[in-house]
Amino acid sequence: MRRAGLDTLLAAGRLEDFMSQSYAIRGGRSGRERLRVLSNILQTGTNLFLDRLGIRPGMSCLDVGCGGDDVTRELGRRVGIAGRVVGLDMDAAQVNIVRAEALAQNIKNITYQAADVTQPPDDLGAFDIVYTRFLLCHLPSRVDVLNWMVTRLKPGGVLAIEDCDFSGHFCYPPSKEFARYVDLAGLAMRRRGGDPELGLKLPALFVGAGLRLGGIEVAHPADVAGDAKLLNALTMENFADAIVSDNLAAADEVNHLIATLSAAIEDTEIFASITRRIQVWGRRM
Repeated sequence: MRRAGLDTLLAAGRLEDFMSQSYAIRGGRSGRERLRVLSNILQTGTNLFLDRLGIRPGMSCLDVGCGGDDVTRELGRRVGIAGRVVGLDMDAAQVNIVRAEALAQNIKNITYQAADVTQPPDDLGAFDIVYTRFLLCHLPSRVDVLNWMVTRLKPGGVLAIEDCDFSGHFCYPPSKEFARYVDLAGLAMRRRGGDPELGLKLPALFVGAGLRLGGIEVAHPADVAGDAKLLNALTMENFADAIVSDNLAAADEVNHLIATLSAAIEDTEIFASITRRIQVWGRRM
């Protein structure tokens, strides 16, 4: 998926399918396209992260905020048919999409549930592994949600989190439009109670939750062409409604930023990154 994929999204117009008033990025089918690109960029680094967790056949795993379910399926592959994986996401449209895809492919060791993790279900049971990626940064109640995830761990179970650090974005040569995109996306998250630099705080949050730290890694995809730069354009497009509705920028400026980020995708003289990603895992004592 390159420029044509972005043009398809832009031609679809502005979709009003927010996951909730507190979530700044679109969900549903439009969000699904962004999640596909995100997975293409992140999956190698995420797989290396999962390698460190000691996942074995027969284990049980919970993927909180499973989104496009790429990590959920990877967890299912690792635990095998004797294992159990539950994918939770607050976006019911997204859950319906991935559930139908899993059913069509006869995947039997994964179940999906639409649920708001700020008011989590109490019938999930306990898990060997609880995982989430790019979720807590959007939540005002992120500490409460992290503590709830700890309660879902079996004794000795592992909590594994990947989350963003927007301060790590870079673009060379410097671009005022790129800097404005990073600023606006961060402002939209903060306006709704999120924290675009949440990744930097994860080690302290783990210790505060009573976990024994197992490891910390940093991943930071960047490129001169392709999906890493495409993701910035898609992210700006998916933040657009929140930015405009919160009066952070006018629609004309947002459209200009999307067009500029889109034009940069195949310009190999521009070297740009996505958000820096902090990966932390810890064990329940």
